[in-house]
Amino acid sequence: MDSSNIFIVGSMGSGKSSIGKILAKKVNRKFIDTDNEIINIMGCNITEIFQKYGEEYFRELETKELNKCQPEVNLVISTGGGIILRRENINIMKESGHIIFLDIDVDTQLKRLKNKKNRPLLSNKDLKKELTNLKTERDKVYKEIADVIIKVSNKDKISIVKDIQSILYE
Repeated sequence: MDSSNIFIVGSMGSGKSSIGKILAKKVNRKFIDTDNEIINIMGCNITEIFQKYGEEYFRELETKELNKCQPEVNLVISTGGGIILRRENINIMKESGHIIFLDIDVDTQLKRLKNKKNRPLLSNKDLKKELTNLKTERDKVYKEIADVIIKVSNKDKISIVKDIQSILYE
């Protein structure tokens, strides 16, 4: 494996942060979670950022975080689910690393997210419908840009990390 960064993309609830942390530890790389970086900078959660400043402002913050990572190497970077909505972000990730798409089915996602808060794009009125709509809208982009696609719905975290390692490091 080269020193390129590893970007983990996918829908909310797909395990980007937890998989990213485990992977970074296993391959001895620094881990960065763009959402957590934004939360630390802003001093409030993502839902509050969306409410106070709007989604477009949040997307600008994501781009700034990616730009901060670009000169570095050997990072594992977990991204927010909507980072792929800006072509600029896709270009940054493509130019500086490998993109891993954690592909999750809606039923598994629903189980993981049903009691979660701080998901500004979900109103929780009809969670399954909202998740299905987001999946339909975003999955084609994830699949188009991904260097590696890992189906995560029926796998434990360690198996997922091993799958990523076997693809990237062999």
